[in-house]
Amino acid sequence: MLQHRSMPYRRLALLALAAVMLVALMSACGKKEKETVIATYNNGGQVTDQDFEKYIAFQLLSGNNQIAMYASIPQIKEQLVKQYIVTKVLGEQISNEEKDKVKTEIKTFKENVEKARNTQPELKTQMKENNLTVDDMVNFYEETLKFQSYYSAKGDEFKGKVTDEEIKAEFDKAPSDFNVVTVRHILIGTSDPNTGEELKTEEEALKTANEVKAKLEAGGDWNALAKEYSTDTGSKDNGGLYEKQAAGGWVAEFKEAANTQPIGEIGEPVKTQFGYHVMKVESREEVTSVDKLSEESKDSIKMELSSTKLNEFIVSEQDKLGIVVTLPQEPSASPSASGSESPAESPSASGSESPAESPSASGSESPAASPSASASAQ
Repeated sequence: MLQHRSMPYRRLALLALAAVMLVALMSACGKKEKETVIATYNNGGQVTDQDFEKYIAFQLLSGNNQIAMYASIPQIKEQLVKQYIVTKVLGEQISNEEKDKVKTEIKTFKENVEKARNTQPELKTQMKENNLTVDDMVNFYEETLKFQSYYSAKGDEFKGKVTDEEIKAEFDKAPSDFNVVTVRHILIGTSDPNTGEELKTEEEALKTANEVKAKLEAGGDWNALAKEYSTDTGSKDNGGLYEKQAAGGWVAEFKEAANTQPIGEIGEPVKTQFGYHVMKVESREEVTSVDKLSEESKDSIKMELSSTKLNEFIVSEQDKLGIVVTLPQEPSASPSASGSESPAESPSASGSESPAESPSASGSESPAASPSASASAQ
């Protein structure tokens, strides 16, 4: 997949972990009796091990199922501690108006937590095992909302400062990324995008792709064949169509084919990490200068540039906090997801993928099975 530019404090990669293991891990963390300071920061701020364990438990109960594994890895745990502090401190810098909005949401959240605790014995047990009160849940949620408000406002601020010169410079790096292409494809996947289970060997996928290509060239119907063969859930039900998409949103091999394949012809199967794609480019509008960019493409460039600046800003703000983390020595754990994003890159439990990084503007499922750029482990 194309790798999106990671946004610190914005998103965690997904890990497949059983909920029962996570609950067991967090329950074990909650049994300590003596508090220990594990981090300090400017103006006498500090975080204790029990504070942090409650924070992790809150994230877990909020649906961030991978965070317990991350918290068991010392190097990454240190980044999580820093993230927690940054979230607390910067979130307090939002306007009073924004704080009032947060208070309104907090009221509803507290009511929902109280109701859930009283009606869901499992939740009540988990909260008790982790020494997590309703007020704790509310406080952590409030800090999260405040930081999200801060992050969003800063993002808008940086976006508004992006200049035409910066847009042109970004465009000039890869003009063909902004070509507007309509393409049909049928993906013969080699693995299930959700489970990772092998569907076909590469040899089998290529053989099937060539068979599908032959059927299409013989007059076969794209709609019928896509439904029968394609493993791209984002397009199989509409004849494999991705209409008027910016080529830069696709993985390299697919993008290259979309930009060079003769219009109206079914090309040779294109291999990507997802499998083999049988493709036909139906139209291609080549964008030769920045002046020909659509407003949508210009906005996309602004978002990319402002995201980079925002990330750098957040890191610089973290550095100003004088954070010192002193975690106790623990046995090193080996992360099961090599190459995944650091938890320091996410304040939220969301692992969702950005629609801007999928081949369609819709929120269609499973860009991981499509030629799109996925951010999940995005």
